[in-house]
Amino acid sequence: MSAVNGTAPTAQAVRNLIRGTSAQFSEKSRGPDHGEGHRVPRRLSYDVDDLRAQPWKKVGDGSHAQGVIHREALVQSAKEQRRQDWKELPNRRLREIREQRDTLAAELAALVAQGQAPIGRPATLRHEIERLDATIAQADGRLRRVDITVLEALLEKIDFATGALFPSYETIADWAVCSRNAAIDAVKRLKGRGFVDWVRRSIRTNNDGEFAPQREQTSNAYYFDHRRSMAPRTWQRYMQILVAKLRRLGAVPAAVARGAPAAPREVQYAPLRAALASAASSFDNAST
Repeated sequence: MSAVNGTAPTAQAVRNLIRGTSAQFSEKSRGPDHGEGHRVPRRLSYDVDDLRAQPWKKVGDGSHAQGVIHREALVQSAKEQRRQDWKELPNRRLREIREQRDTLAAELAALVAQGQAPIGRPATLRHEIERLDATIAQADGRLRRVDITVLEALLEKIDFATGALFPSYETIADWAVCSRNAAIDAVKRLKGRGFVDWVRRSIRTNNDGEFAPQREQTSNAYYFDHRRSMAPRTWQRYMQILVAKLRRLGAVPAAVARGAPAAPREVQYAPLRAALASAASSFDNAST
């Protein structure tokens, strides 16, 4: 195979050529791999009819009353988490950390240029730079206002009886009145904090007889698994809010009502988790 414009063909170009030639011999026409209606499935995508692509579960007991309570509890805990995120790491502090990191990086570069061995001061600088980088990365996960809006938009569409919800990013953006990219970033941050999760899904295409993908990516199936994915403190606060709201509805089992703490104390939440797990199934392993 000859090079084009003086450059060697890429491995992908070689594979495409082989596939195209094979398709010609088999009298198949090659269709597009990408574009509208041709999104190649990503890793760990399941067919829409596969049970693994249906992770949802009814919200609470499936009633509208309990569903609204679970929705309110999750949104309230997300709002509180957002305020806490920005209180612990405001932009002013983040700018200081970035400046400190740049100063240390400049010093390290100067020492390396001088040929200094990677021990002593250089090693200390690298360790401190890694610590600052971790804090900067943490700032990227702070919840934003748009994240709360997207969460509220998702939860407004809950089918309390089944918990099923699988909108496209375009639909989520339309619900939340934001851009598609903003919706994507929002659900990623919400997932990172344990407020939502999803399973990738795929469907068969109509490309039979064509040398083209036989499956394509479709919208994600969203679900909630807070106990597994939330940080312990966030989970505890969510549970405290949920129990208080369920108690007012009269829907908290007696065992939970007697043992539920009035304040989010770590030692008191172990029995609360166990008691509430079976009775107030909340959004754990549920999907919207």
